Amino acid sequence: MKKALFAILMLCALCFALPAMAADTKEEWNASCNWVITSDATLYTATVSDDVTTATDLYEYTPVGTIAAGSRVSIRSSSGGMREISYWNGGVRSGWVQDSYVRWAAASTEEVEAGTTTGGKKAQSSGLWEDFPVKLAREDGTVVTVTLEELGTAQCVVFDGEEMLTVATESLSWDTEAPEDKAMAVIYAPRTGKCTLRASASNSAKAIGQCEAGKIVIVLKVGKVYTRILYDGKEGCVLNSTLTFSPVVSADEYTTAMLSYQGRTDSSATISMYTATDAERKLDQFRVGNEVVVLGEKGTWTEIEIDGLHGFVKTKYLD
Repeated sequence: MKKALFAILMLCALCFALPAMAADTKEEWNASCNWVITSDATLYTATVSDDVTTATDLYEYTPVGTIAAGSRVSIRSSSGGMREISYWNGGVRSGWVQDSYVRWAAASTEEVEAGTTTGGKKAQSSGLWEDFPVKLAREDGTVVTVTLEELGTAQCVVFDGEEMLTVATESLSWDTEAPEDKAMAVIYAPRTGKCTLRASASNSAKAIGQCEAGKIVIVLKVGKVYTRILYDGKEGCVLNSTLTFSPVVSADEYTTAMLSYQGRTDSSATISMYTATDAERKLDQFRVGNEVVVLGEKGTWTEIEIDGLHGFVKTKYLD
């Protein structure tokens, strides 16, 4: 079974590699490859595992170096969250990288720089926050209007009309009546894991949606019983008791880390994230190798943010 699976993958690898292997120069290689490395990535070699039971654990990986951001590559095969690639290094070479570091891009460097994303299409806003203007203060002193795409108390993803940017939340500003120490909040909702978003601050007001625990929201106005928020760009009111308020986190108050399992960030393992340090409610699971924002430790737990969610993971699962 193992030999048959290995043979199939090798045949697929050869089929992917043949068109690009004909390149004789780096320029020819770049013109023939429609995949790009998004940021500096660890390069691995792979050997067939002795205890393989499924395709996800077919290989054992050994780091051998790095491959630079922007490198044009050809995909040869995939296995367990990893991609086997061909790349140019004075000639065509091959290796493995985590699949999160590889994206589909257009055939020319100019198109990549213009903000192409998966499928070769130009980056576009999701539209969830398009009715909520946000200002971004750039490092050069200029201020531009951007659209929120992913919210975090420490880092946000925004769209500036051309590309997606990960920026410090403290570099953003928006209109709000909330005090600084309550500028943002996390949906807590400990009993059910969700709370009702209402059109106005009243128990009898129309329900306009449900807010999931762990989601980070913008606070517009804090009342005695209800708070007006923006949940994925939708404005409404929730009970104060369903929120955990938070100020915007400054750059010197957080770090980043990688999710890992038994010291590895290159397996198919997933790590569970919870609303609190007693694991009272699971929010989601994330594959190791994902980068998270680290906000602090509480005993054997670490407070993190990832993909617009705020919660806790066991500290031993961070690298």
